[in-house]
Amino acid sequence: MEIQHHITLGAAEHRWPVDRAAAAGAAAWAARDPAALEADLVGMAEYFPHWQLVGALGGQPARCRGCGAFHVPTGGAVRCPICRAPARADRLLWLGHLPALASPAPGFAPRQIALRAAGFAEAAVGGATYLLVPLAVAYPAEWPNVEPAVRYAGRWLDAIGLPRYSAGHHLVGDGQACLFAWGQWSAQPIHAVLQQRVVNHLLSLIKIAAGAPPQQAFIGRIHHEGWQPEA
Repeated sequence: MEIQHHITLGAAEHRWPVDRAAAAGAAAWAARDPAALEADLVGMAEYFPHWQLVGALGGQPARCRGCGAFHVPTGGAVRCPICRAPARADRLLWLGHLPALASPAPGFAPRQIALRAAGFAEAAVGGATYLLVPLAVAYPAEWPNVEPAVRYAGRWLDAIGLPRYSAGHHLVGDGQACLFAWGQWSAQPIHAVLQQRVVNHLLSLIKIAAGAPPQQAFIGRIHHEGWQPEA
């Protein structure tokens, strides 16, 4: 099954097939466990089709200096999908946005204005405004036996008035979310982590940005298997 990813730069859309062998060359776990990679490619294509699988170097997403596009596994290597220049990569990660309903609480209005001023996008659907929250999900070397590192863009946290590190906000440093209690992780695909954990964590952060105390915002929202997002 061919999986295609795409980006729009300027007025042009660029598409490319994800190369499993190239991905395995950047991450030993993908070569060792191709079924785990396949589960993530298929699941993300179904539930988060606008996200990209990209190469990383030194823990940071690798980006083409000429085109500005992230380097991706395609055409036999990790390379720029536009100019096709190959690049080095030692990890894989997913980049994308999660939509989150903007809080109607009066205290959130200044935060939303700050996000707009900082250039963060929104989407209007059925008269409701959704924030498009930038996230990165990095695979550990031991995937899927170890949980992924899920990070909010630091500038997004700054603009919305939240810390990049705070135990009360379940942020363990550099914008990384604490999503699982000690020993709670069990192997699951990336799309499930986003749906079952990250959405809940993000809703709590938005409540805090609107004025709710962290203790109240996270009650029943994190480390709770049965909780579902409110309608």
